[in-house]
Amino acid sequence: MFKLPRSARFGLVVLAAGVAVGTLATTQRLPVTPAGVSAAAQARTTPTPGPSPGMQVASGDLSFTMPRTMPAGAPPMRARAGILVDLDTGAILWAKEPDLELAPASLTKVLTALVALENFSPDQAVTITPDALGQSSADTLMHLKAGQTLTVTELLEGMLLASGDDAASAIAVDTVGEAAFVAAMNAEVAALGLHDSDFSATAGLDDPHLYSSAYDLAVIAAYTYEHFPLFDQIVASRAINLPAGAAHPAFHLHNLDALLQAYPAAVGIKPGWTGNAGACLIGMAVRGGHRLLAVLLSANYPARLESRLFDWGFQLYGLPPLLPPAPSPSPARR
Repeated sequence: MFKLPRSARFGLVVLAAGVAVGTLATTQRLPVTPAGVSAAAQARTTPTPGPSPGMQVASGDLSFTMPRTMPAGAPPMRARAGILVDLDTGAILWAKEPDLELAPASLTKVLTALVALENFSPDQAVTITPDALGQSSADTLMHLKAGQTLTVTELLEGMLLASGDDAASAIAVDTVGEAAFVAAMNAEVAALGLHDSDFSATAGLDDPHLYSSAYDLAVIAAYTYEHFPLFDQIVASRAINLPAGAAHPAFHLHNLDALLQAYPAAVGIKPGWTGNAGACLIGMAVRGGHRLLAVLLSANYPARLESRLFDWGFQLYGLPPLLPPAPSPSPARR
């Protein structure tokens, strides 16, 4: 797999007074007017070559800047890879193997949400078919049944809060088909200028052909958060109750994101876990006019770790900690 050298992929700048400037390129989208695509999405479309007929992707090189010298004093992170970025300046405040290709588990669903939001109206109706179901009982599920009809918004809520693999499947299989949807996911990755990701499905189950990096996932999450307020609203919700209707029963959707309980300034975004990926988390927190986003891959208790990482990051901007000091290690017994 061809990979750009680090100096080409990360703009190298000196981190002066804790601030560096990132690059936010313009958005370009494919011309498309299938049923269910919102008028707003059609209005901001710019012609470019596309992944497959009837699908559109956002393009542009949203990037984060890597300082020559990282700020000192970051708390230790028990994770294989990770990154902390300031979304308002584009500065990378901390990183550990940010371009290492690892299994992303259900962090995949953030990209699934981005493709769905780019292509479908939030109130588009989706009727669940047997082809979208059949997940293992070990999967995280929204507990959909064939024949039920839900809106795209309701499927996003089930996918992002309860991490429903069935919702992630239905939002692709029962709209344009899984192959076309996954093609759009990978076209999205390429259009965003990313190089360390490949996606083979929408839910994030372990697959040697499904991988991403902390850097790529940070860009995907940041782009989605910046462009789709519906996504922001969903991932910040502690729980959502979908009332019963003629087309489906009631659903109580509890957000699995422990960061919302662990850190007072957290606003989401998505946790994940598989046997191969371990525990993973994309998290975001907002304080004092600063917005920080963190990604940890293959980590132990990532919500606790990101809470400490966020507290440290905000202290770089003069904000007091929200968490009590970490306990000192017990002295070794003699």
